[in-house]
Amino acid sequence: MKNKELTRSCFLEVDLDKLIDNIRTIKRNISLNSSIIAVVKANAYGFGIKKIVDTLILEGIDYFAVATLQEALEIRKYHSDIKIMILGYTDRSLFKKAIENRVELSIYTKDDVLNLEKIASEINSTAQINIPLETGMNRIGFVEDDKFIENMETIKNGKNIEVSGTFSHFAAADTDPCYTRKQFDKFIRMTRIIENIGIEIPYKHISNSMAIMNFKEFNLDAVRPGIIMYGSSEGLKKEGFDLKYIGSLKAKISNIKTIKKDEKVSYGLTYTCDRDTKVATLPIGYADGVVRILSNKIDVIVNGKRCPVIGRICMDQMMVDVTNVDCDMNTICTIIGKDGDEEITIEEVAGLAGEIATSYSTHFSSRIPRVYIKNGQVDEIYDEIGLL
Repeated sequence: MKNKELTRSCFLEVDLDKLIDNIRTIKRNISLNSSIIAVVKANAYGFGIKKIVDTLILEGIDYFAVATLQEALEIRKYHSDIKIMILGYTDRSLFKKAIENRVELSIYTKDDVLNLEKIASEINSTAQINIPLETGMNRIGFVEDDKFIENMETIKNGKNIEVSGTFSHFAAADTDPCYTRKQFDKFIRMTRIIENIGIEIPYKHISNSMAIMNFKEFNLDAVRPGIIMYGSSEGLKKEGFDLKYIGSLKAKISNIKTIKKDEKVSYGLTYTCDRDTKVATLPIGYADGVVRILSNKIDVIVNGKRCPVIGRICMDQMMVDVTNVDCDMNTICTIIGKDGDEEITIEEVAGLAGEIATSYSTHFSSRIPRVYIKNGQVDEIYDEIGLL
């Protein structure tokens, strides 16, 4: 539901102005002839697919990439005239639904080509596809083997199949330039083979977030920004890319009490107070995205000061040592984000969890309200659970 009220005392604040700044930064740094295919899979990396897509459309983006047909149909409900591609596997049972909703499928087996052609013919329609090419990620895609030309001929002969593009994915664009260049060269070679047998390719795209930052010469017809669109370069610094993370995770204190020295806190009794301790409880836990492995590791910011999380993080709550901070039941604490001079970045939290920013952002649960900020004010609150 959409409303102007919070149904919980924790929320994910999403700064749409920062999203706009990031997409404009990306536009300034890519080739003039390159389009943007905005990657909004996993609920737009946790930030809410509908509002993110709506905002990007206003910035001139008209091509989106998702991981599943479910995500594609969520976008299609609101936008009938944009291009949507699925980056990964789609089961054959869903082909008809994808065709009917003009969703571009990634097809990488001959059998799926034949099945897709059959279904499209039966409903007197055209299936739009992207052709994934295996260049070194070793995940999905047609392989450059003795069957490659035969497989491409099968696509060419599909009277009800239209090719939107070819694509691949870099495995190490941030760490291994030599391997990345080998992948690019292989992609170009395979794409030329496809073109030489008579398949027109409107969009050739291989550059992901790290490649956009490191290899402008690989931009081709389109680029696919993911995590950098949401403001994280995952520790990589690059001149010209002043990215701003769009999310701040916050929670209001739900309880405060002072416990005695030597008392223990939370499950497993993993934390023992070394002095009389003022403890604040926050109504947010690992079911919301503050993963359990962060227990006794992270800080939160309380009125501009860092305070340690103590004891194991529970499913719905966690405890913080606020002994040295003035706070009350109306105090909003920052788990990820900035308060005063203090800042806790997504990279800091993700690193302590043994993850990267990309993976950690997807932990933000659907039960956390999203508070969208635009022009410094609350633009909209989205809550999937709704008011009770």
